[in-house]
Amino acid sequence: MTAKRISPLAVVAVVTAAVLAVAYANALDGALVFDDEVSVVENSSIRRLFPIDQVLFAKAEGGRPHDSRPLLNLSLAVNYAAHGLWLPGFRLLNLAIHFANTCLVFDVARRLLRLSRGVPRSFVVPTAAVTAIVWAAHPLHTLVNTYVIQRAESLAAVFILGAFDLAVVALSTGSVAAAAAAALVAATGGLAKETTVAVLPLVAAFDWAFRDRRAAVQGSLRAVLYGGLALNPVVLAVVAWAMGGRGASAGIGTADTWSYLLTQSRAVWLYGGKLFWPATLVLDHGDAVVTGMADVWPYAVASALALAGIGAGFCLRPQMVFPLVAAVILLAPSSSVVPVATQTVAEHRMYLPSACVIGGVVAVVARAIAGSPQRSRLVPLATMLVAAVVTAEVGRTAVRNRDFATAATLWAQNVRDCPTNDRGLTNLVAALIREDRFDEAEPLARAAVASRPDRDRNWLNLGRLLAEAGRDAEAIASLDEAVRLAPRGVDARINRAIVMSRGEQVEEAIRELDDVIAARPDIAKGWMARGLARLRLGRPDLATADLEVAGRLDPENPACQQNLQAARERLAEQEP
Repeated sequence: MTAKRISPLAVVAVVTAAVLAVAYANALDGALVFDDEVSVVENSSIRRLFPIDQVLFAKAEGGRPHDSRPLLNLSLAVNYAAHGLWLPGFRLLNLAIHFANTCLVFDVARRLLRLSRGVPRSFVVPTAAVTAIVWAAHPLHTLVNTYVIQRAESLAAVFILGAFDLAVVALSTGSVAAAAAAALVAATGGLAKETTVAVLPLVAAFDWAFRDRRAAVQGSLRAVLYGGLALNPVVLAVVAWAMGGRGASAGIGTADTWSYLLTQSRAVWLYGGKLFWPATLVLDHGDAVVTGMADVWPYAVASALALAGIGAGFCLRPQMVFPLVAAVILLAPSSSVVPVATQTVAEHRMYLPSACVIGGVVAVVARAIAGSPQRSRLVPLATMLVAAVVTAEVGRTAVRNRDFATAATLWAQNVRDCPTNDRGLTNLVAALIREDRFDEAEPLARAAVASRPDRDRNWLNLGRLLAEAGRDAEAIASLDEAVRLAPRGVDARINRAIVMSRGEQVEEAIRELDDVIAARPDIAKGWMARGLARLRLGRPDLATADLEVAGRLDPENPACQQNLQAARERLAEQEP
């Protein structure tokens, strides 16, 4: 009786699951940080899963990570419907998406290796498996798995990998069904993130590189495939037009294109360094751009030479150089000429391109071992090396996850390892305030104001600290400056109104909050602040109405329920 053959994909899946379980066991309860606040904690559009159109097409507000990304917002709403703000649930879904991507990386690598010259058939599956598992365990991906809202990156990767995998099948076998499926997946990806625009050039690069290794393809199949893939940018454009796009956070005109391109010429070398030596990883590098060629000319020259070398290599040895071409294509949407003004350098952008680089390196090593007369001795040595690399990756990932234990620990590490980013200090102060560590926060807040007096959040943080100390006049002066710097911002206006309502300016505070609520009716803090101000004016009836809205918008906040109960008690006391 013949034993049933175990699927290689099943083996990779089991090993990947075990590796991820060990690497991320200490990550599930980590804090929500940075953009998690606006996209998870303060995102009222995810509080109800139905009607689903309100989840998918929530109004964009200034380029938050979930704005104009319907599938990302839907995934958050699914999380919230299942378990509220239970943090492990969000990260388990992030890991499930990363696990799916690992399986797709394995399948794509296996197909490409089968089509490549110089890789023996017996080496295809092990090489693809090593690529997938080494990629899955890399500590760089804590920025996508442990940092909740950057599931945007991994969710986009699902559609890029899925569409590309199906396109490879279509072009390799002549399957019209696979071509149509690739087109559907690519078009759907337009609802996930803008970086999925890379699918079409990625498939075109494969089509050219492997033109002599794939099946003859009829023109009608190519029309279905490329016509369908071209729907992706159409979907992206329609979504941006209908929902407001990325606001001032990204796009042509949000930052100087030339300065941004020069900044990326240095950033890509940073990403490469983090890939091969992830000793320090940084969540936020800030929003600065270089001012001219003099700041980065060695990087700009090196980047130009590297691109020229990759282009020449692609012409001469297209299949061998294809992984590097794929990495360039995948990085291009966010790391070339289209500015991402609010985060000009971001290590999470290397998430999917890193799979290409790792795959290329592993394939080169596999070819060398396969052609060596010492092959039988090199294979076990290579196996031990891979085991050592994965073990080191798992250990570094676990250590990195400790930084996410609290927002304060993460931002303290960010300030230490990226001191040139003054925004890290701003966020550290805000984290210390949330943890009621006011004595530690105040000197840092004053240092932040001295360093960047043009940053509104520095004045907001200082104003909050002064208000906590009961120095209301000074607090209002700081918050006035924050409002002056960001007149459309709501946080400073709400905090200013709260301080004003504690004194003799209650009615003026209510008028301020009326304007805030009219502009942003989705923010619970504005409703709660107005409810408390109305309660001080002796209007528990109006206060109760406001606090009921606040409770619906932020049901996880116990202060909403406590204040609502107090308002109802006051209302009952007034009734005859």
